[in-house]
Amino acid sequence: MSSRADPFTLPEWHALRREASLVSQVIGAGATALGRASYGKSFGEYYTAFFGLSIGIERLAKLILVADHIIEHQGALPDAQTVKAFGHRLEHLIKKSGDIAEKRGIANPHLSPSDPICAAVIDCLDSFAAASKGRYANFETIGNPNFDPSNEPVNKWWEKVVEPILDKHYRGRQAEHRVRHRARVVGKLLSDVSTILFFDENGNQMTDLQVASERSGQTKWAQEYGRFYALAVVRWLSHIFIELVHSAGYGDETPCLFGHHEFFYSYKVDDKTLRTRKVWPLS
Repeated sequence: MSSRADPFTLPEWHALRREASLVSQVIGAGATALGRASYGKSFGEYYTAFFGLSIGIERLAKLILVADHIIEHQGALPDAQTVKAFGHRLEHLIKKSGDIAEKRGIANPHLSPSDPICAAVIDCLDSFAAASKGRYANFETIGNPNFDPSNEPVNKWWEKVVEPILDKHYRGRQAEHRVRHRARVVGKLLSDVSTILFFDENGNQMTDLQVASERSGQTKWAQEYGRFYALAVVRWLSHIFIELVHSAGYGDETPCLFGHHEFFYSYKVDDKTLRTRKVWPLS
């Protein structure tokens, strides 16, 4: 007869269930916000996205490290000091997750975090997590003539992530020609009877209707593919977590891992779904 404990009676099972649920939802909120972010009235969505994705990816990687510790130590959870020692740097945590996958023989068929645009996503989210360069950058700018504007999170995202996306998926294609043609038409029709004032993601003032219209066209690719490459990192980590805990959750020594992988199946989808679905996690 199996000596396996009922996972639903274990406080540690409930703690991990709550954490997995939190992580899945926070990532989803970030990805959803990123798909709405733009230079206009939705500028704040960039920051919502960066908060959700930076926190969610960090904690998903930590779930992988915790699960590996539980398996390695026959069901014993790491203590608070061990978890604290994991640190907060996304690049480090993602590398450790990859090391665990290699150790456990988990092959990952998905786009890797080493992809140049995925790596830029990680770098931007890592910078955002750093208080002075990221989430408190607006306060750091006030009264600080030495603040480097390239560290402003949205500006950095556009330069490091969106510009490569536009180069790869937009520029020189029919999509760019359509956007530019529409922007010229809008400019000719409305410039003489309209006045606008917007600021783009780099902080540049836009008073020209044609310029603003073209930026709006580019935003579609920034939203769709920015979300795709961010979620590609999440999918890669989700695959490791799912493979790591799916079988282990049925083991006699590790019942506290039972079922937590189910929170991350939303992110184990094909490229097209990852790119086009606007609300996350999937229901």
